[in-house]
Amino acid sequence: MRNNRTDKPKRRWTVVDTLILLLVLLSVAGLVYRVIYAMRRESADPTLHSVYFEVLEVHEDVLAEVQGFDAVYLYENDVRLGYIGVHQDPVTGERSVFLDVAPAPGASGDDRVTARGCMFCANATVSAGGGLRIGESGRILVPGSVLEIRTDRALLTVRITSINGHS
Repeated sequence: MRNNRTDKPKRRWTVVDTLILLLVLLSVAGLVYRVIYAMRRESADPTLHSVYFEVLEVHEDVLAEVQGFDAVYLYENDVRLGYIGVHQDPVTGERSVFLDVAPAPGASGDDRVTARGCMFCANATVSAGGGLRIGESGRILVPGSVLEIRTDRALLTVRITSINGHS
């Protein structure tokens, strides 16, 4: 005969367990949606341009605040340029997320780094000189030009290295 008092009570599924499970599933679904949306937007928009840039000697904590798919704005007038995303290496064809970071040259013991990255500009048209005219701002991006960009969490000064149109 079993003694019911010494048996461990069985754990029952509660409303709190259900809510926690739903929150985890919604978080994962939101992340997957964001990645898929950005990839589709990149391939579906014929006016989308990949703008490759470099950031020289910035503190690594600033770069840690920049994430793939963040909205990018011109600092001078808050015109939206596009978004930071993934880029495809033209040589290997490999996709990687936004920044390739390396220690800044000659920065021993310092937390300064250099970085190369990519942003996708959808609000741009090709100008006569081969650059990109950004919306109605009149600003033209050409390789070698320096500009200040911002995301919701960081401000960066970048030099454009190349522009590749998808059209």
